[in-house]
Amino acid sequence: MMNGNDVQWDISVNKFFEDVVPQIFSDELKNHPVQDMEGLNFKLQFKITGENTVTYGIVVKNGTDLKVIPNGIPDPQINIELNEKDWRDSITGKEGGNAVMGMFFNPAMLNKGKYNSLLGVKGVLNLALARESGELFNAKLQFNNANLPASTIKMKASEYSAMLDGKINPVMAFMSGKMKISGDMGLALKLQMFIK
Repeated sequence: MMNGNDVQWDISVNKFFEDVVPQIFSDELKNHPVQDMEGLNFKLQFKITGENTVTYGIVVKNGTDLKVIPNGIPDPQINIELNEKDWRDSITGKEGGNAVMGMFFNPAMLNKGKYNSLLGVKGVLNLALARESGELFNAKLQFNNANLPASTIKMKASEYSAMLDGKINPVMAFMSGKMKISGDMGLALKLQMFIK
């Protein structure tokens, strides 16, 4: 969805959410029209932590109308928290970059079946993805404002990205030891719906 050619590393968080996000969503809709989401609101919230913590809510109405709301929204279906460096990697396509944005910020991923399934997901998924350097890409994804159950996925960032793109089967990744899951296994399994 996004790559390093589209977004500059030094973009401000505000400019990204207020200017770039609506444009990317509009461009993606042209290639991936959303169907069967009439009357539904898909609500995401991003909390970017660091020197200046910033929160933005994103509401997608009917699968086609995106609104960006500074300072957050009540009751998001998904609340995503990551530090500013990992967020910058995510938006510029660095290693592990599509771990967050590629999962939930793509019109091609929106449909009524996934939306209805999402409403039944409760808990927190922590991602701890190892870059080639050994440094971790960390993100916390909270579903429907629930703190439990909690699950952590540990994996190489490159392999996680390949899994999201459908190049690695999640069951095979787990069985082969490429993906390690701690905590609640059921929560992690429910989230397979976001993998292509």
